[in-house]
Amino acid sequence: MSTARNIELLAVALCVIALGVGVVYMTTQIAVPPTYAKVGPTIFPYTVGAALIGLGAFLFRDAFAGSWSCEVNDEEAQKPDLAPMLWVIAGLAINLVLIAYVGFIIASTAMFVLVAKAFGSRRLWLAAIVGFVLALLAYFGFARVLDLRMGSGLIEDLF
Repeated sequence: MSTARNIELLAVALCVIALGVGVVYMTTQIAVPPTYAKVGPTIFPYTVGAALIGLGAFLFRDAFAGSWSCEVNDEEAQKPDLAPMLWVIAGLAINLVLIAYVGFIIASTAMFVLVAKAFGSRRLWLAAIVGFVLALLAYFGFARVLDLRMGSGLIEDLF
């Protein structure tokens, strides 16, 4: 592997570590009310930050040892298939655009269908049904169990 490629991979690893450190630092800035015992609103960001730091350290180790094999530094490595990634990005974008207009349940159902398409589903009608049921369960889980209202929408306003 060339030195330039090795430096690029080391830079990527250091960026992942820096991102993890940034997440952990920003999590320390979250005000946590004393009503939370041990598990509060910071547990998830701390976990994500620690995971990023750990994964970045593994990437750094592999880049330094020259054993990081990816399509950038290995000519024979399989190139990523961009079409599924674009379907997932479209699903995230459609959710972002629709959620304010039609609500969580319908926007999440649309996202689920597009992600199912990305994974190669041919029965999108079934993906729509499963996505709708999962979004409905998630909505009512937050609304009823946790008493958190996730906004209004066409279906949410019926309840």
